[in-house]
Amino acid sequence: METLTAIGLRFVAYADLMLLVGLVLGGGLGRYAPAINPRVIGFAAALGVFVTVGQFLATCLSMTGNDIAALDHETLAFLAFDTPMGISHIVRATALGLLVILVSKGRAGRPIEAVLAIVALGSMAWSGHAAASEAALGWVHRSSDIVHLVAGALWIAALVVLTRLLLVSVKAPETAEQALAALERFSAIGAVVVSAIAVTGLINLLAIVGIGGLTAALATDYGRLLLLKLALFVMMLGIAGLNRWRLVPRLKATLDEKQNVAVLRTLRRTIAAETGLAFLVLAVVAMLGTFSPSLE
Repeated sequence: METLTAIGLRFVAYADLMLLVGLVLGGGLGRYAPAINPRVIGFAAALGVFVTVGQFLATCLSMTGNDIAALDHETLAFLAFDTPMGISHIVRATALGLLVILVSKGRAGRPIEAVLAIVALGSMAWSGHAAASEAALGWVHRSSDIVHLVAGALWIAALVVLTRLLLVSVKAPETAEQALAALERFSAIGAVVVSAIAVTGLINLLAIVGIGGLTAALATDYGRLLLLKLALFVMMLGIAGLNRWRLVPRLKATLDEKQNVAVLRTLRRTIAAETGLAFLVLAVVAMLGTFSPSLE
């Protein structure tokens, strides 16, 4: 039950904060991204505050062997202010709380929203396996983890935005044109995002298990989950390639014809499938954080 709670909280935290960062950054779609209602940003930030508090309390309870009586004021204060885990949660909750306040008062410009959201997401690098890395390796690992998270956030948010565009109306010509422009923009930045995810993912793995520990790590539950994550990632790449090299050119070629309805419907299915796979990846990531890469 304790593990399931930890996994559930981690999944909601990753999904919420990555969507928050990705949406604030427009999914990397630039001027082709539809406007995001400030209430959506405010809700995601507020949800992040509650989840962060829940994660901190669950972690503290786990550290005391699930002894609620041991969580007195002094213990909570020590875990909150004198451990990297606690400080990362405080930074996250503070950044998200400020974002909620600024959005509610209409005083949050896009740059401020982006900074606060990235700080909140980046703080998670001090709560997972990256937190165990020390000295220079620790800073490299955590920096790489932050880039990994932000790149993933852009991809996931872009998929959500594209799903929204393609679900509005597959018959309206202006919708098709807007969707095509967004898809072409996504294709342009996709290579950069994927490269960032792949490179930082490799750096993170080597920082966790080392070059000599790769083979041994694959024999663990952690390694098997990692292989599952890689398989899902490859499937996402396959769908992205299908969209970029076949469906988007077909949509562009049939933009003024009746066939574009069929192409848009196919794109809806592939984008929806890719989005579903993205959230499955987040579920696997949430589970990875509860497993040790060591055989011990």
